[in-house]
Amino acid sequence: MDPGREAIAAAQFIVAQRLSKTYSSSRGPIEALKDVDVGIPRGQFVSLVGPSGCGKSTLLRCIAGLEHVTGGTLSVDGAPVREPPEKLGIVFQRDVLLDWRTVLDNVLLPVEFRDLPRRDWEDKALALLRMIGLGEFAHRRPYELSGGMRQRVAICRGLIEDPSILLMDEPFAALDAFTRDELNLELQTLWLRSPKTVIFVTHNIGEAVFLGDRVLVMARRPGRIAADLQIDLPRPRPLAVRETPAFATYAARIRETFEALGEFRRGS
Repeated sequence: MDPGREAIAAAQFIVAQRLSKTYSSSRGPIEALKDVDVGIPRGQFVSLVGPSGCGKSTLLRCIAGLEHVTGGTLSVDGAPVREPPEKLGIVFQRDVLLDWRTVLDNVLLPVEFRDLPRRDWEDKALALLRMIGLGEFAHRRPYELSGGMRQRVAICRGLIEDPSILLMDEPFAALDAFTRDELNLELQTLWLRSPKTVIFVTHNIGEAVFLGDRVLVMARRPGRIAADLQIDLPRPRPLAVRETPAFATYAARIRETFEALGEFRRGS
């Protein structure tokens, strides 16, 4: 590595360099990711946007230590990723709640997996639920909640151990537009209160710009970073920021990137 790249890498919390991921199949190898170069500083909120099948979720799983890279390097806080990093939280598109457990019990599930004393974590779990407006539902079952409420519980579960890294894989994709807006605001509030390194996967350009300090645009298979935009909009961001010229300019730049990649026709 040349000295310039080495200095840049040293200043980052998550670093991928020429990262590749290839899967084996009966029809031959499938390149999911190729030559992904990206550095993410500690505490940055990064939106990852791209078409279906471009490798967004694969990249997230590699960072989570759930998939092993087949080429290049990937490190978190200077250590190669060979297993899930310490202090990692994950929120998936589906809430994956256990309907036979209470809301509080679902939030405390990661604590139980690590065999930590439950009584030491209950107050924090209840505080998280209150912060996100679900304090009175702590002893309800998930099947009694709406989809948006269930996803709030999943976010609390991802935050229970105060992770340094929060990976979010299209967590609001299945929700209606009104609930999605609510959760965008609530997620921003949670992050501002306790900044973490967040990588947020979405197909929604507006959501990516609204939430991110930075938007990484991914090109289709083999997945790679096609554009890297810094989002210079003041926080906290109200929903009305989406009506401003600056917001429209960022969204247009992302759409232009997709047009240049042939993802949709200009004017469509």
